[in-house]
Amino acid sequence: GGETRGAPPREHPALPVTMFACRRVTTSTLARCNASVSAQAGGGGHSAWASTGRRALASAVQADSLCSEAPGHPVLTDELLRTQLVPQILAAMPSDWRGTTFNNSNLLGRKVFSERLQALLVSKAEAKLGEPDAICADDLANLGNAEDYMRVATNVSTVYENVLALGRGMAPEHVFSFASATMPVVAVVLTAGGAPVHLYHGDAPAPFTAGQIGELAKLGGDLTCHHGSPVPSAHSGATVLALDTVVDASNGHGDAVDGIVGGDASLFITNTERIVPSSIMTVRKRMATPITTPAAEQALQSFCGLAATADAEAPSAGEVAEFNAHLQTMSGTVVNPSADPVTCSAGLPTIAALWLALEGMGGADILMCSTAYGGSSELTDLCLTRENLRKSTFHIQGGASFNGSIEAALGALAADPASLRPTTVLFVEIPSNPDQKMPDLAQLAASCEAYQESSGKQLLLLVDTTFAPASEVLGRIGDLAPELGAMVFVSMSKSVSRGETTAGALVANHTPGSQALLHASREVAEMLDVTARQDQMLRLCRNHVGVEERCERAYENMVLMAGVLRGAVKTHTGHDMPVTMVGPEHAAQGFTSSTFSFNLPAPAGATPEVKAALAQRFVDLLTEDAERFKPCVSFGQDNGLVYCTVPATSTQGAIKEEDKAQQAQGGVQLARLSFPPAIDAPGVQARIESACAAIYA
Repeated sequence: GGETRGAPPREHPALPVTMFACRRVTTSTLARCNASVSAQAGGGGHSAWASTGRRALASAVQADSLCSEAPGHPVLTDELLRTQLVPQILAAMPSDWRGTTFNNSNLLGRKVFSERLQALLVSKAEAKLGEPDAICADDLANLGNAEDYMRVATNVSTVYENVLALGRGMAPEHVFSFASATMPVVAVVLTAGGAPVHLYHGDAPAPFTAGQIGELAKLGGDLTCHHGSPVPSAHSGATVLALDTVVDASNGHGDAVDGIVGGDASLFITNTERIVPSSIMTVRKRMATPITTPAAEQALQSFCGLAATADAEAPSAGEVAEFNAHLQTMSGTVVNPSADPVTCSAGLPTIAALWLALEGMGGADILMCSTAYGGSSELTDLCLTRENLRKSTFHIQGGASFNGSIEAALGALAADPASLRPTTVLFVEIPSNPDQKMPDLAQLAASCEAYQESSGKQLLLLVDTTFAPASEVLGRIGDLAPELGAMVFVSMSKSVSRGETTAGALVANHTPGSQALLHASREVAEMLDVTARQDQMLRLCRNHVGVEERCERAYENMVLMAGVLRGAVKTHTGHDMPVTMVGPEHAAQGFTSSTFSFNLPAPAGATPEVKAALAQRFVDLLTEDAERFKPCVSFGQDNGLVYCTVPATSTQGAIKEEDKAQQAQGGVQLARLSFPPAIDAPGVQARIESACAAIYA
């Protein structure tokens, strides 16, 4: 249907399924659903809702709908999905679908992916599991990818959302799964612009405590929880949510809700005027994640009545303790179980927990690089909802001095101490992203100490070690400035998990201030329910051992191929192209990043258009060899593939254009290659040399 409530349904020949206008679900609809659930549950336990409530609500919504099935096409019924089509998907699922980062040359978005998926399902409506015409791996691979990273969306989570949407007669882009029980509500609260949000939870306990509601209020949210069912016309101008167990409409009123919160941590938007899907998507991809792939696969297995083999194993307490200790050791602080790392479902939710904890502790001034990872930058902007958090930037593009830029930015803040919040956070990626620059740590520590003295404020040095998780940087900082509060942030979807899951962690050094902030961040993460899921902890515990050696081998491959690239460029252009990468001195200290960045020299006589497209053309030429290269934004992989990207059009999507422009040289944007621990060196070398020959022919 349309994007706004009451819009008429549109014909969509590529989607031969039942379509409905976007509208509120009335309590009379919920009443019929409630009767169905009560009957199937033998009088009403909430546990019956997971298996029966979605189908009951689907039937009620379909009966209440404004339009009928699209003529001339088969209907994707619950029975057909459950007995044939979803089992075929599960049996044929491509191995790439279970990854964390996906080919970004054919990104569709959830909506277009869903259109293609449903068209495929309709075309296979008569196919039977195990027969030649059943859905196969090639069918699924040919759909393309919903998004390029698990934190944003996966094909598996999007399939699950399609099943939920079809069951309720809704557009898939109005259905969001979460790997968090509370974020479906929090996302609505944070995108309501300060307007009231009313959540009805029936006879169940309130999902949020008074203290948690107070914490949301500090972020500009206005949430009220109510027992019972929505009262007609009681909340004019407000957003109304209801748990999917709230189906008591015995008063017969036709009042409405704007969204339904599923017991499986899903959000169904029934009024897109009140709850804007694109805003929910932004919050989910920056502060949470969709349902994880193993959990989605298990949910689909359960939907089909199959044995739940996915997400069936959990790590032992001993494995978790060993993992936590290893994180502290790699970060360079003493093993301290009373200050265990805070591990969240992805990197950005981890940073969000820290920012929101600082908000609750009086606020902070956040100083970060203007070309930092785009997700970190946009997340920080999302958290600046009140005056207690403020962001400023320093610049290290081109020939700018890393340390000099930081020192100048700190000096500008210290010049007006009366305007500062209680804490200043210097957020630094070491090495930097995407240009792999290294600061002088002694000078950095001295700048931090001088700032504290001149401003009278506490400074927290937050180091992003994602490129080099085993650098033990906290120990090095502690040797230089023993009293300086410092923390490590590390995204563990890279080297630590070998690319098998998403996760992020905060590790505090020995200082009381950083450990207090660690505990506060843990409380926020638990309130938002964004701590790492069972399947994530299992993969982290099974893969963290050996990360130091894997990073060293990947670094060696990176250095080797940087030399190959420079040699090939010089052969064809005579130009001695510089490559930005971690040098041997810093690598010996543990900063073994597997990535290098570079600006290709423009071909002689190239037009501005050719120069602007050169970096992406080079990446495209490399990734034509799909056995050795992948167009991908990530790094830290252990799959034999070299990942290639142009950061300005991928990881830096949220960065200002003027800041990205400063990375270009001679009109050519920066490109980045990231290497695994093992590669086919002769094959990779040959492809790099042939790509250089092609662009300079």
